[in-house]
Amino acid sequence: MQEPRTPSHLDAPVVRPMLRAVLVCDIVESTALVEKLGDARAAAFMQRHDQLMLQAMKLCHGQLVDKADGVLALFERPIQALDFALRYQRGLYELGQAEGFQLKARTGIHVGDVMTWANHPRDVAAGAKPFEVEGLAKPVAARLITLALPGQILMSGMAQNLAQRAAGELGERAGRLRWLMHGRYRFKGVPAPMLVHEVGEPGIAPLRPPDSGPKGWREVPLWRRPPVLAAEAMLLVALAGAVLWSTFRSEPAIAFAERDWVVVADLQNRTGEIMFDDALDTALRVGLEQSQYVNLYSDLQVDRALQRMQRPGQPLDRQLATELALREGARAVILPTIAQVGGVIRVSLEVIDPKTGVTVYSESADGRGVESVLPSLDTALADVRGRLGETMAAVSADRVPLEQATTPNIEALRAFSLGTTARYKGQAGDAEALFREAVRLDPGFAMAWLRLAFLRYVEGDEAGTREYLAQAQAHRDRLTRRELLFMEGAEATLDDAPRAVERLRLLASLYPDDYRGRYNAAFFAHFDLLRSEQVAEVMAGTDVPQNPQRPSAVYMIAAAELAKGDAPAAIALFEKSRTLGMRGSLRELIDAHASLRQYDQARRVAGQQTAVGLPAQDLESRTFEASLPLDQGDWRGARSALVVLKVDGIEAGATAFALGKIDLMALSLRAYAPDAAFSADLHAWVEAEKVAFASSNAMNRREYIFRLLAGAWMAAHVGEVDYARTLLAVVADDPQTRVYPFNASMARVVEAEIALAEGRAPDAIARLAGDPGQGGDIYFSKAVLMRALVAAGDRKQASRVASWLAENRAVAFGEPTYTRGWQLANVAESNLALRAMARLAEPGSAEAAEASEAFANAWPGAGDSAEVARRDAAL
Repeated sequence: MQEPRTPSHLDAPVVRPMLRAVLVCDIVESTALVEKLGDARAAAFMQRHDQLMLQAMKLCHGQLVDKADGVLALFERPIQALDFALRYQRGLYELGQAEGFQLKARTGIHVGDVMTWANHPRDVAAGAKPFEVEGLAKPVAARLITLALPGQILMSGMAQNLAQRAAGELGERAGRLRWLMHGRYRFKGVPAPMLVHEVGEPGIAPLRPPDSGPKGWREVPLWRRPPVLAAEAMLLVALAGAVLWSTFRSEPAIAFAERDWVVVADLQNRTGEIMFDDALDTALRVGLEQSQYVNLYSDLQVDRALQRMQRPGQPLDRQLATELALREGARAVILPTIAQVGGVIRVSLEVIDPKTGVTVYSESADGRGVESVLPSLDTALADVRGRLGETMAAVSADRVPLEQATTPNIEALRAFSLGTTARYKGQAGDAEALFREAVRLDPGFAMAWLRLAFLRYVEGDEAGTREYLAQAQAHRDRLTRRELLFMEGAEATLDDAPRAVERLRLLASLYPDDYRGRYNAAFFAHFDLLRSEQVAEVMAGTDVPQNPQRPSAVYMIAAAELAKGDAPAAIALFEKSRTLGMRGSLRELIDAHASLRQYDQARRVAGQQTAVGLPAQDLESRTFEASLPLDQGDWRGARSALVVLKVDGIEAGATAFALGKIDLMALSLRAYAPDAAFSADLHAWVEAEKVAFASSNAMNRREYIFRLLAGAWMAAHVGEVDYARTLLAVVADDPQTRVYPFNASMARVVEAEIALAEGRAPDAIARLAGDPGQGGDIYFSKAVLMRALVAAGDRKQASRVASWLAENRAVAFGEPTYTRGWQLANVAESNLALRAMARLAEPGSAEAAEASEAFANAWPGAGDSAEVARRDAAL
């Protein structure tokens, strides 16, 4: 007989941490149901149930973990988990109706870290599940279903928050849902209380607070808990004790609260070993950045503060760090020290109160050899976080050992640290070389791979970006939770902007001091998703001295305000960003003044722009040279300016991609009064763009799609309907046409223009109809809708749309389609709308006279131009 096989460490499965939405649900009284139906009928019923469940799981992209006693599943996003739960609850309801009995399930959804691993095939053959999931998120979701009523979907606070933000993805079902908050509940085995929310459809969900039970109970104020007399007595005792305690107690060592700021001083290296310099500073920062309790001043923030103190470049010793913290409002200074003491290496962390300059805590840990340094730093850091008031449960929950989160190779860590410093100083080439050295010394150094990917992304190198992201992904177990979220957001920016915004917003909500997460979430929401209304929410709290990118943050908020149509508010914010130090391109501020017809101010700001040395960006910052004359009716001047811009761009070495945007602007102007050569020039440009599109990477593909759609609109506008249909077909099935609103909206514009050209005005209206200003479509779509309404004979509604176009000039200028070469068309339509208002109003009326005067003032002498005459004919 063989001896029982003892598993070795080589048999142990690879455990992977990941952040997921965890869903747990079970059918109410399932055992009684089987008894009621009988074995045969119950088996047939369960087959139908499994088909229902698996189909819903597939539609919602879930990962089924277990269905032995209920359902356990993982989803990348809470909205997917909610989508499944709603489909499943409705499916059970309908299945029960068909069978003649009531069928309901309880569902719990939570978001958190889970540990996953695949079981060995040998163990699966012996009866184990193929896939295992553990982690606190799993029992928390299970506690929610023990609390839930039949038919109830309960969600934790974070899961509900993220799902409600993405509720629009549920389509028309979103309008039927009720979102209820039932208050704060405590759960057995879970240290902190949780907010519990319910989401459901009336008629299916109970939509009322769940009852308290032995494993979950609602937290209520003390004065509401029986017995009242005992509570009052306890309160009196507590008050008396408080008086005595406040009388005789000593002052607390430091008044540190959640989300207070800390400054880390430079490492005091008393070992004489140079390799500890920089490396341990970075390791300490990585350890502190894991905390959701502490806000940490970054190196860049410290450098900016030292510049304000007129002490740039000075070593951040104990005295200077204390002075900086006091000046900048930080609550504590952490001073790290490494020394050799009696043959051991001691790592110490002092916590200093900047108000007094006194060390209030000191934690240390000893070890032997270089390999002990990072574990010792880890131990001391965990103790410091606890002394600052963070619960040890929270420290343990988000803590990835420093050797794992960075690298056990001190030389690799030092190369990474020097690379980070070089990147902050704008020395991209040096930074890339140092990060490459770090991954050469430790090929599993995930953070270094992630920084390399970022550098490649900035350079527009999609292949390199994907290659380095894949390396980081392969070693994702060596990333902190913060870095994981950033990586997932970075990956999604290449192909899936909605998911990128979601991951970056989650990063910003969990780590408010991570301003890169906030800025990038706002950037992609504004420029890629046209959700400018989200920017202010995402960027709340970034206009603070602690933000090293404060000028850019304020400028981003201003750009969103302009896109929303509030030019005065945008100008105030733009000017504030300049006061804070914003330099370089000021295009959006120029546009904001132009939208108010403040042309002198616009030219003044234009004269204050500074080149950034990148041909494409410098070229784009000069497009006001065409938009300002066009906005004053000088079509010829606008076209001449574009010719100059293209020549200058060629001389500066601008790419064909950047020059193609200038060509699009020029063609868009010519489309309003096409000359004899227009058709041939349009075809030549479009065919070149098609070739570029066929070989484009994901970073440029969305732009090429917009350009081809713009070409399709121009073709349809001048009567080349078949060519327009051909171009539309080239991009219609591309996922980036659907994902990006500016492409999806432009595709509808093309379809509407084709319908107009074929005399099908009602079809054109059907593609574009909606209340102007409601959102979901680009500004230009309203201009096409106006012409469709005129063609259909609805001049009153057409006049209403024309008024909206004229009143929302700030949107015409600030809508992010300006980055894709379509601003000039918007500017033209904002002025042509005045002409349309005059012609659509009752002849001889005050409205007609007022609109005519406004148009004459806006475009003096342009009333007889070919462009205006062609539009008049359409009206």
